Amino acid sequence: MTNTTVVADPDPGSAMWLGLVWAIYAAIGIPANILVLVLSMTKNVRVHPINICIISIAFSDMMVLVSCLSSIIWALTNDIRVCKVMGVGIYVFVVMSMTLPSCLALCRHVGLVQDLQELHPLLWPLKKRKGIIALNGMLWTYGLLFTLPFILTDRMGLDSLGFCGIVEISSVLLWAYYLVFIIGVLFGAYIVTFIFYRKLSVWAQTASSTMTATSLTNETLALTRNIMRMIRWLLFVPFVFYYPAVVVQTALRISPNLVSVFTARIFVITLPLPHLIDPFVTLFFVKCYHRTLVELISKGRMFFKHSVYPSHGSLNVMPQSNVSTLMI
Repeated sequence: MTNTTVVADPDPGSAMWLGLVWAIYAAIGIPANILVLVLSMTKNVRVHPINICIISIAFSDMMVLVSCLSSIIWALTNDIRVCKVMGVGIYVFVVMSMTLPSCLALCRHVGLVQDLQELHPLLWPLKKRKGIIALNGMLWTYGLLFTLPFILTDRMGLDSLGFCGIVEISSVLLWAYYLVFIIGVLFGAYIVTFIFYRKLSVWAQTASSTMTATSLTNETLALTRNIMRMIRWLLFVPFVFYYPAVVVQTALRISPNLVSVFTARIFVITLPLPHLIDPFVTLFFVKCYHRTLVELISKGRMFFKHSVYPSHGSLNVMPQSNVSTLMI
């Protein structure tokens, strides 16, 4: 990154209101994602190995919102270093947030398969928690490293969309890298998610029609269906809120003067919304998270009640000496 510090924003007014809107998103979404992370550490949630994938998704969503929150600092200071760091953060954690649902679908499928011979040998380690941790580790290694070529060539900054990210790519080699290691990986992650989502759907249909009704199998089926609903939301919401910005950014890379910066920034106003919505999707659809949250709220209410009204609901016991006096 260069030593240049202050760079004039092409439209300071829109930079300010965009920063304020993103700050509101962050004020709601960051605590919600922290809540998911806290619930993931509780006993009722830790017993499910897939919570490792949910932890990664919640952390990446939280860090996207933290990166977006720095847009208000950029609007106030116009420090290009803030814009560069913000751009790296958004690219890293947005890509991770969109890649990790494939991990969730894959690990849930592997967890349901009873016979190892039905799985490819490369998937056998995912039957254990250590294997799921290793898979998440590999995904995060990719996520933390794929922006290095753009950082080293000083390609991070304020792009034609009025957005802190990857600026104009003039090198054919960088274009090829961008298409393979960003677009290609995201497309591959969606394909993997779709394949294993279909496998989960087939398993759920088969299980619901043939299994004997026991509490354990019913709970497994209910959890799988809820995870499927969660995966649908994790894929659908980014598609809706990212699509306008992606179309405009693609058009601006072809024709930089197609629209004004103010108009372009209108299209990125919804960018952080999927990362605000994701934690609420988790809390709503994943029963162990929902149940644990309800239990914590109930305990908190009881604690507050006893703290404020310590004698509420207890019987006043009369001392024995007073009882004897009354009898006399």
